[in-house]
Amino acid sequence: MLTPARTAIAAALAAVLLGLSGCGVKVPGVDSDLVDDWQPLAAPRFELPATGACLDRDAQPSYNPSSLLGARVACDRPHTLEVVMTGTVEGNAAQASEPPAAGSEDAKAAYAACGKAVSDHVGGDWHTGMLGINVQMPNRTPWSGGLHTYVCSVYATSDVYGSGSLTSSSLKGSLTGAAPKALHCIEVNGDKGKDNWWGDIRALTQIDCAQPHEAEFVGTVQVGAGVGGALPSHDLLEKWTTDRCWPAIAKFMGLTESQLNARSDMGMAWDGFTKADWDSGERNQRCFALFNPGKKAKASIKGLGKKALPV
Repeated sequence: MLTPARTAIAAALAAVLLGLSGCGVKVPGVDSDLVDDWQPLAAPRFELPATGACLDRDAQPSYNPSSLLGARVACDRPHTLEVVMTGTVEGNAAQASEPPAAGSEDAKAAYAACGKAVSDHVGGDWHTGMLGINVQMPNRTPWSGGLHTYVCSVYATSDVYGSGSLTSSSLKGSLTGAAPKALHCIEVNGDKGKDNWWGDIRALTQIDCAQPHEAEFVGTVQVGAGVGGALPSHDLLEKWTTDRCWPAIAKFMGLTESQLNARSDMGMAWDGFTKADWDSGERNQRCFALFNPGKKAKASIKGLGKKALPV
């Protein structure tokens, strides 16, 4: 049961509604249509960092616009990422309720477009440098609001296995001219195995070729091209990579494969794939001529042939 006070309020509200419904007195200047003069809500607008912007932010698979904008810093200050391009997810994928998932064809297409843009930006195939790329899709909230733009960035690495590092300059053109980020000679952080060869290798880091070093970058090869599905086993990847990297090392040194096989002081290293790499469509492997543990060269082995290591 309503209290007297509640009854009075309800009665007053009913009178107001009747007055607006057309059953009561018409108010001058009101046409009785409550929504015909409303303006539709504008689509949300999202601001993103411009191409060339530098970000103090780790490589991540997704972003929201405010955090990305908040990470902007001047490129002469320490930063991790440098924005190279933005692209738009289109077609059926743009109609989905969520951004393209890792491993989807649309995510792979974004990664491929990013890789090409980064190579153009740095002035050479980014795989041949101490560099990595990062594609970030919008997270669910801005995606639902109509933001279907992915952000492509490049970053410097502290080792061949892709660990990001801070830099205080732009990476544009870093594989041209003096090519400060180009891969050459490598210092190996690892242990000797039971067979007197390398066992666990923890890091491969860049070093001047005039300094004692245990490995040298010889180039990149493609493995598993056209192969989809889950990341293959280590043994299968090793076979694929050996079949392609070993001839690349022989060519780099000016040897036949049989001549390279005859050298007991030479082996091979490669950077491998993570699940995220494989799912993105990455199929490039970096190949390294690896010297016997304890053997260090003080110059490049390119064209070395059958001669001893330059120690």
